[in-house]
Amino acid sequence: MLLQSLVAAAAPTPAMPAFRLRKLRGKKAQLLHWRSEIPDLSVPKSRFAARCPARCPAALGVIPVLYGLRTQPPRRLRRPRTRQPRPSLRRGASALDTRSVEAPIDLAAQERMRRWCEENAPAPVGTARERSELRGRILEAVDVLEAGLVERSLEARILLLAAFCGEHLLLLGPPGTAKSLLARRLVRFVGSDAVFFERLLTRFSVPEELFGPLSLKGLENDQYVRQTTGYLPEASIAFVDEIFKANSAILNSLLSIVNERVFDNGPDRVWVPLRCLVCASNEVPETEELDALYDRLLFRLVVRPVSDAALGELLRVTRAGVEPRADAADSEVTPFPLSLEDAAQALRGAATVTLREEVVEIFKDARSYLTSKKEVVSDRRLGQAARMLQLVAWTCGRREVELCDCALLAHVLWSTLDLMQPFQHWLRGRLARGAPRPAASPARALRGLLGGLVERVESERIELDELGKELKVFEEVVQKEILEKERQQALLREHCWLAPAQQEELIEAIEEELEQGSRALLLEVYRLEEVRESMPGELANYARERRSQGELPATDPTEPQTFKLGKHKGRSFSDVAENDVDYCRMVERKLAEGSFSGDAPLDRQVRAFVAYLKSR
Repeated sequence: MLLQSLVAAAAPTPAMPAFRLRKLRGKKAQLLHWRSEIPDLSVPKSRFAARCPARCPAALGVIPVLYGLRTQPPRRLRRPRTRQPRPSLRRGASALDTRSVEAPIDLAAQERMRRWCEENAPAPVGTARERSELRGRILEAVDVLEAGLVERSLEARILLLAAFCGEHLLLLGPPGTAKSLLARRLVRFVGSDAVFFERLLTRFSVPEELFGPLSLKGLENDQYVRQTTGYLPEASIAFVDEIFKANSAILNSLLSIVNERVFDNGPDRVWVPLRCLVCASNEVPETEELDALYDRLLFRLVVRPVSDAALGELLRVTRAGVEPRADAADSEVTPFPLSLEDAAQALRGAATVTLREEVVEIFKDARSYLTSKKEVVSDRRLGQAARMLQLVAWTCGRREVELCDCALLAHVLWSTLDLMQPFQHWLRGRLARGAPRPAASPARALRGLLGGLVERVESERIELDELGKELKVFEEVVQKEILEKERQQALLREHCWLAPAQQEELIEAIEEELEQGSRALLLEVYRLEEVRESMPGELANYARERRSQGELPATDPTEPQTFKLGKHKGRSFSDVAENDVDYCRMVERKLAEGSFSGDAPLDRQVRAFVAYLKSR
């Protein structure tokens, strides 16, 4: 009967030729398939055509006949595959039409987000008057050190920080990258009476080259003493190139000079005025006898040649005849902006600075990460790094060490060149998350909590008043997380010890974490509040729709998530996310197109994985 009605109504027209009609008569089973795919006959007629499948006879001009049928559909046959997305909600007279609702909801939520951001814009970070003045002089000193140099802002800052802390610095890199020039300019920080010592070591170097020749008069008196005038034991700033070519006879004396600032000269132990030892090498040490010296050099920097982008500036400086010379800094008439008295005052003030609990967690996680990579961080190095961060915080005008200060650990804790970049990448992501543990960021934990709330909304197991209270509490928690991250960004912009490039990298990492984490969650909270206030009867349908799109799954962020189906069966979500980028992009695209919206185990697994990707 259905077939006869369709054929009778489908007379040949210019839009439907006769061969089309004959083809229509010969495919009864095909029509039954199409008939079973009609979404719903109870919707308004004006919207019926738009919701028919692309291969339905509606495309052949029989929409009026199909719309007029109010009988039950025929027996359910297997549906042909279609690439069109199927709606996840059960469409009916009371169902929520998300296409007409989501746009106003999003606009209202975004407007609330905009108003909140304007009302809670981060205020400028204030500092104490005397320390803000010191911060300005630190920046002036950095400008003096890097004057006439190209892409040496980071090296100048770390070199000055090492001298300010009374620590030592190792520069790794090829010759001709201004390492000795920077060290020579640092002499002005010590004062007019400062002594600069410089030496290049080889495997044949003897102790006399560093510590001075033996005193002939002392030998006459049966004393083994050295003439140290003009040598390392009397230097204020020293630059030793190819430091790891030193032999054991040199190393034994170097260890006491570097760590305790004393030198055994014959029967006497004399004090050494060394403020900072700048060492240079082309490679890290590979023998155990050099590890003791290597561990005493707190700061470690890799100095690279000028990049291609800045090569033109380097050539212009050289061609203009203003290439920095070795004595350029010493010929300045104006005094150096900083002095040893400033450093002594900063060290006394650093003793009053405390470490926040988040900073202590950073140290714990960093040591755990390096231990997992078969690297050992000594207790001495951790203690020196903590004291350095206290001084950094004090000079920036703060009484507590902040997470942004820990960015300097990228030049302190790594040991091998192979581990340098992975550790710096890990540290940048860890600071951007700002979590108590690296495996559970606040955004991921909050997303799991909100997912559980959405589950209760979807199953209608929560009253509207209770939902409003929980959403308000959740909103305050997320807002607090956003404000804290924005405060860290403001601190980074005013940090005097971080190079501009390092500041921007960390600011961008925090911004990305905000956009994909806390701000996205706050916007989702605002959406739920808008639906609750304007359409309370459709809240469950809206939550179900958001869940079907892979948003906010109810998962515990502390539990390991693994694939239980498919080609990645048995692998963790984190492993696949890091090693199979193509699969991640594919499932995100498919989910956005409407696939995996059903209730099958594979669909739920894919939605959970995409939600995990969004929470990272």
